[in-house]
Amino acid sequence: MIEVSLLGPFSIKLDGKRLYPDLGHSGLRMAAHLFSSPGRLHRREKIADMFWPEMTLERSRAALNSAIWRLRKILCQDPHSNGGKNLRSIGENIVFDLEPWIKVDTAIVSCIAKASANRKDTASITELQQVIDLYLGPFMDGDDSPAFLEERERLHTCFVGVAYELLTHYIAQEDYPAAIAICRKVLTFDPYREYFVRKILGALCLNGQRAEAANYFERWQRLLREEIGVSPMPETLDLLRIVRSCQTFEDVNAIRAVVHASKQNACLQHSW
Repeated sequence: MIEVSLLGPFSIKLDGKRLYPDLGHSGLRMAAHLFSSPGRLHRREKIADMFWPEMTLERSRAALNSAIWRLRKILCQDPHSNGGKNLRSIGENIVFDLEPWIKVDTAIVSCIAKASANRKDTASITELQQVIDLYLGPFMDGDDSPAFLEERERLHTCFVGVAYELLTHYIAQEDYPAAIAICRKVLTFDPYREYFVRKILGALCLNGQRAEAANYFERWQRLLREEIGVSPMPETLDLLRIVRSCQTFEDVNAIRAVVHASKQNACLQHSW
């Protein structure tokens, strides 16, 4: 089994052991581009120009052919690959096909997120949690190529949407430790998504961690002001006041009401 990870830094494993492909920087980026769009036709000329723009057309086509050959050799290391024939040339096009013996994290995340967003389909809690576990960082983290920006944003939106669905489930079950873990994961990669800040503050308090809730807010507020120069939203400050002075059942119920409240698409909005 070959496993390709594109969420976070690029990596590829064969039967759990990491491989170090000899593709060069441009070849790795080309491989990531193909892996992230299975079944799609890519014109050779466009791929060559995208990842070897500094070369002449003839040299870039030669570099592309070499990278494709090297990538196919990697795929061939799996005994089920049938010679790496799922990386195919069709005329002037290249296409990568997904097969049962190769798993690509972005394909899994896209499939589950689509099922979660489609009212006619459903994704299980286990599948939703798989998306959270697979998301180790933005798509091709550390590579600022313009070729990756749109896909990076799309996959991050998928991740946040799934996190919202899973958070809603855990809160309904009053599984506050799991809800806290979801919020922490989102805020690790998207620290200004204030909806999740309010959820983690309330969940920490309801989980008996009122001091940690206050400390978390102070750290987050300092980051917010230092990095982007804005203050927390009034809803967040109102919740914090209740958390800090929480002593009565009425206070607890007020916090629970905030935590259990669901606001459509709130998770997709930043604090500004």
